[in-house]
Amino acid sequence: MKALLRYVNLGVIVAISAIYASPAFADTQLPQELSKMDVVLDDHSLPQKTIFIDADGTKRDLKDLKGQVILVNLWATWCAPCIEEMPDLDRLAAEMDGKAFRVLALSQDRGGADVVSEFFDENGIGNLDVVLDPRGATARAFGARGLPTSFVIDANGQVIGKLEGTAKWDADGVIDYFNSLINAPS
Repeated sequence: MKALLRYVNLGVIVAISAIYASPAFADTQLPQELSKMDVVLDDHSLPQKTIFIDADGTKRDLKDLKGQVILVNLWATWCAPCIEEMPDLDRLAAEMDGKAFRVLALSQDRGGADVVSEFFDENGIGNLDVVLDPRGATARAFGARGLPTSFVIDANGQVIGKLEGTAKWDADGVIDYFNSLINAPS
């Protein structure tokens, strides 16, 4: 009986250890506003095809932005939740200006830069660049299932988080989180 009790106790200790070692209990240091964000634990690499287009039509690659913390936000001018969070993203970009950080609000609109520029002008968005993914290639490469979807990429070019849906991007806790990523050792 003592031997059986010893095995049961050992089993309980192993089970509890496994629970606390799981990603759900990991110390992610995420602010409350990003509590819906999935921390990426598997392959952190950027997808192969992460091409986007600047307002002037120049093709760029996310890999070229290595050295900066990047918030990639997939959105469209016809997406109501996207429109709702756009002012928060704009304020985040303003707050982080001059730091090794970039908000890349990657429009999925097929109407081109003029549609996005007009939307920005009409809604007082002045701190975000017009960048496009008109055929959705980058969205597909990331495996986005809907809009808005955001990805956090660290300064080493590793995807560390994915959030489907909206967030309060300009909240103090979120700004502190991004500052901690900027200041993290490489």
